[in-house]
Amino acid sequence: MQSRSWKIIIKAVFLVPAFLWGSSASAENVRVSYASLSTSYMDHVVAMERGYFREEGLNIEIVRAGGGAATPALLSGQLHFSTSASSAVSAALRGGPLKIVYTNLSSFTYKLVSNKPEIKTIKDLVGKKVAIATFGDTFHLSTLLLLKKHGIPPSSVLLIAVGKVEARFAAFKVGSVDATPLAPRDILALGQIGGHVLADISKDIQLVGNGVAVSNKLLAENPLLVERFLRAVVKGREYARRYKEQTVAMVTKFDPTPREAIASEYEATVLNMTEEGWLAPEVLKEEVVTRAELIKLAQPPDASKLFDYSMVRKIYGELKASGWKPNP
Repeated sequence: MQSRSWKIIIKAVFLVPAFLWGSSASAENVRVSYASLSTSYMDHVVAMERGYFREEGLNIEIVRAGGGAATPALLSGQLHFSTSASSAVSAALRGGPLKIVYTNLSSFTYKLVSNKPEIKTIKDLVGKKVAIATFGDTFHLSTLLLLKKHGIPPSSVLLIAVGKVEARFAAFKVGSVDATPLAPRDILALGQIGGHVLADISKDIQLVGNGVAVSNKLLAENPLLVERFLRAVVKGREYARRYKEQTVAMVTKFDPTPREAIASEYEATVLNMTEEGWLAPEVLKEEVVTRAELIKLAQPPDASKLFDYSMVRKIYGELKASGWKPNP
């Protein structure tokens, strides 16, 4: 394992601890934000642990921040990259000068769960209360897309933002809400509370999940840096999708969640990976339209202005041409 040197980053946008991964005097320091280092980010975890970033001459400075802090920091130049691609889409939609250059997950591993026996299908949610985390987040967006897919006007369902999963559990348990989307690890914890699945959102809905967002400025001024970073991440994801036990072991170094839950999330995450780091234009268009409706934007921009997958396509093409494959 590479050595870690700890430091504190103090900036106008956020104050968070960070460490420099694989520090080398001859390598270039790159600051990257992560909401967590869980299975959802295992492509990056593997790239660190297997030395793929080091091979590209990069020292990764890990900044622990969610999309709410990471996106403005990215726009202000305090970060080179943000892995909170979903949050970055919202900023780009409002005119923020950034692009999503890689999408690892084409959906989130959520399931819509209810503990009311009279609610048997999604259509039974009309006039009911559904708890989400915050308005505009992936729980909210995926629920909206799910309702639209089943022909249910989102306005016919009362969506309530209750914050962290603990608050949603409490509301769910006492029956003050009728349903809520939950991740696999939350489903495991739900065993003591009860509930039944109304829909597997990961199978029904495609949208921009975790990936990489970069400012237009960095993309224009230093495209080689972006390419080096993405190449390491792509190698990390290709290793991760092939070698479960090794990948789970790597994630457990960063994530205190029980190994059983991490292994369960690994399976769900692999199923939700994009084939080669990008999403189809029609999927992007539907998401942009739905996000525009959320913020009451009358004329949403063309999706091509928010996404640029040309570099990740190029990287995959080169790796295939060279016959590169990860070793266990």
